[in-house]
Amino acid sequence: MRHLASMRRLGSLSRLVGAALSGALLVGACANPFDTDVDNPNAVIEEALGNAAGATSLVNGLGASVTRALTGIYGPYHTATDELTWVGSREFWKNLDDGDISDPINEYTDGAFPFVAEARWLADFTVKRVGEFATAGTLRNPKDRVRAHIYGAVIYITIGDMFEDFVLGSDRTEAAAAVGPANMGVTYDSAVAMLDRALPIAVSTADAELQRQVLGLRARAKHAKAVRAKAKATSGSPLVADAGATADAKAALAVQGTPSTWRFRLTPTVNNLAGINVGFEMNNRGELRAGNTFVNVNPAQPIVPIAGIAGIKMLDPVTGVASTTVAAAIDACCRAAVGNLSPMTQVSAREMMLIIAEAELAAGNTANFLAEINKSRAVDALPGYAAVTNGVTMLEYERKVQLYFHGRRLADMYRFGVADGRWLTGNGVRAKCFLPIPYLERLTNVKAPQPTTQRLCS
Repeated sequence: MRHLASMRRLGSLSRLVGAALSGALLVGACANPFDTDVDNPNAVIEEALGNAAGATSLVNGLGASVTRALTGIYGPYHTATDELTWVGSREFWKNLDDGDISDPINEYTDGAFPFVAEARWLADFTVKRVGEFATAGTLRNPKDRVRAHIYGAVIYITIGDMFEDFVLGSDRTEAAAAVGPANMGVTYDSAVAMLDRALPIAVSTADAELQRQVLGLRARAKHAKAVRAKAKATSGSPLVADAGATADAKAALAVQGTPSTWRFRLTPTVNNLAGINVGFEMNNRGELRAGNTFVNVNPAQPIVPIAGIAGIKMLDPVTGVASTTVAAAIDACCRAAVGNLSPMTQVSAREMMLIIAEAELAAGNTANFLAEINKSRAVDALPGYAAVTNGVTMLEYERKVQLYFHGRRLADMYRFGVADGRWLTGNGVRAKCFLPIPYLERLTNVKAPQPTTQRLCS
């Protein structure tokens, strides 16, 4: 089956959660291939999800669902930026590379959306169910509740970062209207609310890693909400100075034992990849590769970057040589050796440093900005800037290379006024659009934006 409907509104809860838990639909054998009245010993019935003993499995299933959603949506999103470029044969990848981000019938946006919608719905369900177990005193491991909130925050932040509009209120059998582009900040608010509830539980468990994840994601959610507003603005400074984001970033770095190289990332397995996933499209099929801003290619083999540091085009502004930061990022996600299972960083110590540095720059504290931006460079053992020449240019560069393939780039391009050389005049990226609610959701949900094929941002 090519698509799930949005959150499988006509499907059963057991099928939805069962798929998330197993990563594949296991069908029981039967003598008559046309007999649909069969018992499936692998089925997860809805009543079983009310048993607190299954909380860990339920949360693990949510994690798998969120990871799968990211493997599907990362391709369309990153192709619309300068981070990835189209080098294959499929026209809809080309359209995204050209900046036609708003087309609701693009097969890759359309194909990824149901996984994102499913993960959003399952996050709400899991957070509520595990919370009920905690209230009843039957939750065996309080860390399961923290992890549920973390996964829920990840999918809500992703939706806010990548979509122009979204349907957040739909249930399995009840349609809902989209929140509207002007109200997409609610995605970040929802993430922050989840993380607010998770933090005291993480602290009570004395689990430093969970505390880092909660604080780091909360800093990112607050910062990203402000970034989205800057990206959509037509004038004013592109810099964000959100006091809450800065405080959380500092708190995340202050958690005992936090190394400068810390990161929280989701890495898929063969069982939780979207049907069309970014790793396969880059590293196997050869439809996509790292963008021309970042890499060098052999003219005789332009579908892959040249191996090693020779394949890195981006020069470091201090050393003047090929960026080792970009080289490490490309090696981690975007080479044939990685295969389908590209890891996807959700938050990191270096991002916390960049959030703090940006706040200092926005406040006019150039000396503090210089110190903080150089801390982020030191993560990769790079020499620091000697002085602040153009702080905005320095920040834009460091975010571009240090957060490569992190799902941040498009909003940064919009707010800093950077265009990809591939973008065509008249396409949605020129109007600062994000990914649309696609055709499948509009077709199955009459409350979603209509008509089904019309670009609503361009």
